[in-house]
Amino acid sequence: MTGIQLVTIAVALLMLFITYTALRRHELRTYEYAIWTLIWLGLLFVSVFPDLLRGIIGPLHVIRLLDLVTIVGLLVIGILVFSLNRVLRRLEDRVATIVRRLALDSRVPGEPVEPRPADREDRPGGGTSP
Repeated sequence: MTGIQLVTIAVALLMLFITYTALRRHELRTYEYAIWTLIWLGLLFVSVFPDLLRGIIGPLHVIRLLDLVTIVGLLVIGILVFSLNRVLRRLEDRVATIVRRLALDSRVPGEPVEPRPADREDRPGGGTSP
């Protein structure tokens, strides 16, 4: 077993432990825990049994096992970034909706809504009148 395999095994085991503790602290949902556990177990499997994957390399026309691991890793990172982007957009929309509601609720009834100074300058014919 090479040095990089030992380091990878140690990292995978550490991340499995961190993932489990995050689930126990309710920082992860069950499906998130399952996804991360599969990722860390996959990394552990590839590190412990690299020879079992050599049969996959030929049909996929990949030259080295490291190339296959890199390609799969990039695909997983792409999926995770896309998923995080979707979640972030939804959160931004929810925050904007909440801020709008709070702004409208905190307004004094009967008081006219006055646009911000930047809004008046941007509008055609805006600003102060002569």
